[in-house]
Amino acid sequence: MQLSCLRNGNGCVQLAAFFLFIACPNRADAQTDVSHPWLATAPGEFIRLIDNGNVQILVDDERVQKARKSALTVFRFDIQNEFKYRHQMLGYDEKLQAWQAKIVAWMDQPKFKLEHNIFFRSTFSPTLPWESKLLRHEFDHVAISTDPRLLKIIKRTLQQRHQWIATWQQASAPTDADIRKNIVDTFQEEVKALEKLVQSQYDYLDQESNQGVLAIKARTDFFKGLYTLDGLGRCHYQLDKSMQDFVKEKLSSPANDKEVEGHYLFLAP
Repeated sequence: MQLSCLRNGNGCVQLAAFFLFIACPNRADAQTDVSHPWLATAPGEFIRLIDNGNVQILVDDERVQKARKSALTVFRFDIQNEFKYRHQMLGYDEKLQAWQAKIVAWMDQPKFKLEHNIFFRSTFSPTLPWESKLLRHEFDHVAISTDPRLLKIIKRTLQQRHQWIATWQQASAPTDADIRKNIVDTFQEEVKALEKLVQSQYDYLDQESNQGVLAIKARTDFFKGLYTLDGLGRCHYQLDKSMQDFVKEKLSSPANDKEVEGHYLFLAP
């Protein structure tokens, strides 16, 4: 990646282009050039999810069997943008025997690209696939990872100014490359937390529906509660005070509730 740096006293303000990936442990594979024939027959209420989530339907007996499921949905969020940062060298700490620098980093306008692959066994061939509980259950997964509240949480998380003291236990002072790597590593930790959040919501859906066999009780309340403070707490997703206020005030407004209801409405049984 190409980088440029403008120095100002002891600090540095820098723009750097890089990619972040949010994905479940079984990350979505590269898109196939051949679309599954079911996609061409999708009812209108599913087309929005297929388009917004870049959904592909694939057959992979080995992968589904390894996951011990009847079907499997995997996702990837590509987040591409320039990040901005500034840093101040604090020098060498004799007690820690490490170099230290104070770093502040953030992203202005994170851009998202979502991809989903839904894997089925070769033996799954219903006459009316779009009426099958299993296919509709997998699209419940897609809906969870395209929930407008989740995308707002991701954007807000990356836009916030992250501040920390970085340390390097090495003989020489950290270079610009060392600082950039530390920033990318720090953002990746944020990504891992978001990844775990989505996977936890996926697991919760499977638990409550017995892998799609049972109908979700009080479906509207179930999906509405996923990205509330209680829902995020259930997933052990850590929120600072600023993010707690954001979820409480911005993601719980009447307008936002209407958007969420519309997002899941078409999935009603």
